[in-house]
Amino acid sequence: MNPSLYSAASGLRGALHFQKIGSVCNLQLHSSTILKSTTVPTLSAYEEIEIPVPWGHISGKWWGRKDVTPVVGFHGFEDNAGTFDRLAPLLNLPAFLALDAIGHGKSSHIPPGMVYTFIDFVIAFRRVVKYYGWEKFSIIGHSFGSTMGHIYASLYPKEVEKFVSLDCARTFMATIGMGGVTGAPRLRLITEKSLKADKDLSREPPAYTADEMVEALCSTLHSVMPEHVHHLMKRGSKAHPSKPSHLYFTRDQKLRQSDFNRPSLEVLKEAAKQIKCHVLTILGSSGFVNIAEGSLQQKSFNQFEKLIEESAASYQRLLVEGSHHVHLNNPENVAPHINTFFAT
Repeated sequence: MNPSLYSAASGLRGALHFQKIGSVCNLQLHSSTILKSTTVPTLSAYEEIEIPVPWGHISGKWWGRKDVTPVVGFHGFEDNAGTFDRLAPLLNLPAFLALDAIGHGKSSHIPPGMVYTFIDFVIAFRRVVKYYGWEKFSIIGHSFGSTMGHIYASLYPKEVEKFVSLDCARTFMATIGMGGVTGAPRLRLITEKSLKADKDLSREPPAYTADEMVEALCSTLHSVMPEHVHHLMKRGSKAHPSKPSHLYFTRDQKLRQSDFNRPSLEVLKEAAKQIKCHVLTILGSSGFVNIAEGSLQQKSFNQFEKLIEESAASYQRLLVEGSHHVHLNNPENVAPHINTFFAT
């Protein structure tokens, strides 16, 4: 990537300054109090990796030692491994592998004419496990990546030792469906959207200036701070083929034409009963998970959480100050709790 393409975005980031949280608080089980904390860096360097798969490769950033099994990081929908760029150096771990999900970041897209389903993401990660021959490992998952971790931990409970879930609204997403469309109409909508995706791929992708791409990423979820967007842009954009001074999103355009057949609430609950590892759930105070008394998410989340508490080796839920992307915007609020979790 030509660094000059990011000069405008860098100027925007440089003009914005946010005060970082500096006080250290104790971990609390099922805390309703906002926790603030700091930590010190431990991992400082990474290596780009590629794992071969039948349709291409799965990419990732391997931080730390290569002679040990890493803790694995799963990013959120339409993000990439760059989402962990600011958290990884603060983790007191021997190794951490942030993966690009299929169709995201630097990982290969699936073949033309095919569509993404949720289980494809799980199967792709299973290929990574087999490739490296891991027997036991731990997972840190954000949002959609947390749902991946949840399902994988339920399918292979003897493999996953610890699981950290970062601001995942999986129970709420399972109940709202595809824009509120359910049943046969939903399946028909998925079918038509998938066919439309084939036509869209024959056209050039939309072009953005660096500032426009920053705005697009920040405004979509109102979650990522402008000065940190470049961590996602570095792996998720390239110079536009016909407008070299502009950028385009490199993620597979087909990702937006499917709801992936996301796990239903019933499937998520059944999966929760199979999880045997230690689980830490971290929610952002202004994130996507609203479990306040009387909220739409409260009932389904509480039911889901109770099942995990009953089956998991241990369970904690913490609230920290930050947005849905708190691990990217304010990693100092998240890292100490993750480090304590892995140290015990």
